[in-house]
Amino acid sequence: MEPKESLQDLFDREDEVRKLREGLSRERLILVLGLRRIGKSSLVLATLSSTGQPFVYVDVRRAYDDVSRRVPAERLYEELRSSLLRLSARERVLEALRRMEVSLEYPVKVRVPAEEVRDSIAKAFDALNELGRVAVVLDEAQYLRYSTVGLRPLLAHVYDRLRNVTLIMTGSEVGLLHDFIGIDDPSSPLYGRYGLTIELRPFDEERSRQFLMRGFEELEVKVNEGVIGRAVEELDGIVGWLVYFGRLYLEKGADAIDEVKEMGARLVKRELEEALSRSPYYAHIMRAVATLGRARWRNVVDYVTAQLGRRVTNATIARDLRNLVKMGFIEKVNDEYRVADPIVRYAVLKGL
Repeated sequence: MEPKESLQDLFDREDEVRKLREGLSRERLILVLGLRRIGKSSLVLATLSSTGQPFVYVDVRRAYDDVSRRVPAERLYEELRSSLLRLSARERVLEALRRMEVSLEYPVKVRVPAEEVRDSIAKAFDALNELGRVAVVLDEAQYLRYSTVGLRPLLAHVYDRLRNVTLIMTGSEVGLLHDFIGIDDPSSPLYGRYGLTIELRPFDEERSRQFLMRGFEELEVKVNEGVIGRAVEELDGIVGWLVYFGRLYLEKGADAIDEVKEMGARLVKRELEEALSRSPYYAHIMRAVATLGRARWRNVVDYVTAQLGRRVTNATIARDLRNLVKMGFIEKVNDEYRVADPIVRYAVLKGL
């Protein structure tokens, strides 16, 4: 599902659009946070497109290597290079980079020293700063923590010195993004820098219903209220899944709900497998929370103990629960844990 690039395609995000527009005129760092498939990229791209302000968009996930579990420096620069070449003001950027003896005409060769790539990235930011006000979007920026080139000192330099550049970082693994930036970590180069935070929440029941009804009305398609009610209940306000359901309904009818769950589960399988492989206990904890629906700390401990046939230390369970919350797979409400995305929960229960 491609991100939207027009404000007309956004639904009920007026407050978030207003905050982002205001932030673009005065902030150095903007964080757009929320669950996967909640519409962060769409919000950012549609808002930026409506302002006419030049911007560079880098999807950090595309640079992530599943095998090494790293973001190689040359891959990251290649993503930046590609975006720079799509700029409407690319000639001015190219001219500035030529003065700095940096070429964007050809892809970066493999195995360029990380220091050289970092220097090229720094010069690209310097060139962008010469354009006047410009935004640099780092989508799913928490993946930068896997970068083979140290970027936090560079980002701190951009924040402090390049007054025309606004950094926009989106993140679905909110805790890990905060850890990477380290605004509250005295050891981080970005310590103490202010970032405007815009958080996207799932639609509530009424807004989910309105979202679907408006979409079907635009298509002049009549849908049974019961079908819409079930979709609202089972897809839990996650915009991406609601959109997916709307598209599938045109060919599957009422069966579209089950189709979204099956296809969605296959879609999130890779995300889950990669994330859950980081600890031998993540899968057991996810299964505990998914099975129980809402689980307290003691419920999770007892479930994991029963599954493994042995006791795991409280400190280990606490650490892994905390990490799963940081990764956005589990959320904590008061003293209870729940799987944040209904399709992720469905996938876990199916054993995918």
